[in-house]
Amino acid sequence: MKVVLDRSRHVDATIRTVQRNLVEGAALVIAVLFLVLGNARAALITALAIPLSMLFAGAGMVRTGVSGNLMSLGAIDFGLIVDGAVILVENSLRRLAERQRALGRVLDLPERLAVVAAASKEMARPSAFGQAIIVTVYVPIFALTGVEGRMFHPMAATVLLALGAAFALSLTFVPAMVALCVTGRVREEENALVRLAKRV
Repeated sequence: MKVVLDRSRHVDATIRTVQRNLVEGAALVIAVLFLVLGNARAALITALAIPLSMLFAGAGMVRTGVSGNLMSLGAIDFGLIVDGAVILVENSLRRLAERQRALGRVLDLPERLAVVAAASKEMARPSAFGQAIIVTVYVPIFALTGVEGRMFHPMAATVLLALGAAFALSLTFVPAMVALCVTGRVREEENALVRLAKRV
């Protein structure tokens, strides 16, 4: 057997590029979360939406036969992935802090569950509308045919799978983890970085 065209170097280079882009993108978003949210546990819970969304998206890609390539995986915006989780976590922290101030004590688990459930219901509709707007941008891509369709269909499908998983997590896993893990005194205050940015 004589090899006419060996593309292994190109394939390996593409895989390394995808891996680097995904790792760097996720690391950047996670670093910003820790800098801006001001609560390490809340930031960690929000950051968990990234690998879990990618896990569900990958499972969906395998089930539906969507190819994982530089265009499809490289199109995933981790900022969009954590968007729903961020607004839910911030609203939950605000509600927890307000309830603690009103009672003058730290909340127990049933109280935290009730407060976070109410905070999640408040943000469910705005989060759903925001996700729907983003999804609307990608849906017309499926109307493409020919070479364009083969190129862009995997990208749109991958992004929609990741966004769908992130939205589901933001309404289930994230609020549950906030109620269970964000214990003790919750302070609602802007950190030094946000205060500096506002002054600038």
